[in-house]
Amino acid sequence: MHYDIAAKVLMEKCREEILRRFVGLSVSKSSLLKELPQETVSVKRSDFPILVTEESGAKRLVLLEIQSRWERDIPLRLLDYRSRYLLRQDVEAISCVILLKPSSEATAVYEDNEVRFAYRLIPIYELDAREIVADNVLCLMPFVPLMKHGEELIEKADLLLYESVLPREDKADMLTVLTIFSGLVSTRLPQMLVSRRRDIMIESAAYEIIKQEGRQEGLNEGRQEGLKKGREEGRIEEAREGILENLEARFDVVPESIIKEVRGIGELEVLKALRRKSAKIDNLHAFRDLLKKAKE
Repeated sequence: MHYDIAAKVLMEKCREEILRRFVGLSVSKSSLLKELPQETVSVKRSDFPILVTEESGAKRLVLLEIQSRWERDIPLRLLDYRSRYLLRQDVEAISCVILLKPSSEATAVYEDNEVRFAYRLIPIYELDAREIVADNVLCLMPFVPLMKHGEELIEKADLLLYESVLPREDKADMLTVLTIFSGLVSTRLPQMLVSRRRDIMIESAAYEIIKQEGRQEGLNEGRQEGLKKGREEGRIEEAREGILENLEARFDVVPESIIKEVRGIGELEVLKALRRKSAKIDNLHAFRDLLKKAKE
């Protein structure tokens, strides 16, 4: 689900740069088409029908699917998608799959006893992150962790986004998507990025959706082990988030040391008391004193 949200953010904010760099089109303008009716086709949120006008004036229909992992039915879904949209759009179509994680089964051709369907497979993991960073292509920085040399350049990509002249809302979204995509290659990288940029990422609508989903996932996992335990863990996490949000609202940036201490507290009543006080505390030094007392 997180990757679908990330894909949607990129299509809204970086669509034309993706079409230029990854699909090779000279884009003059583009627009996302309305989804087909749900009763006639299963439309996934990672599928994007785009009407493109090139600099030459030619129009094309680009059917783009962003997939975190390869699935065997991707070619048939894309073919179905293509056929249904071509019944509505009398233009040349380009069908593309952007694949984020390597797969030995990924293919750019589907063939059976009646049909041969060739489409564009864009394996992000085969592209070079050094080119994106060197060219300072801000819209494509979120893809850096997934590319060749990506892990060694992720901190550079993070810094370029954070220090860029992008509007604050766009910057928050790009940093959030960068963090989501980094989770496909490492469990450590998302934690590192969130601890650095949480002050701005919390302004992203994508971050808020993910946070809410994370809480729900925690509750669902808890229910598998016991409904009561799941509810308790959900309330504990909610209390922790409440404390950090209060502190961020009052002091803008919360030191990582305080974040770690808050996340290390597992007693719900202690967290509830800290949440109440965090809304009124005068300064971070005073809050550190409260944390110290809470441990005693």
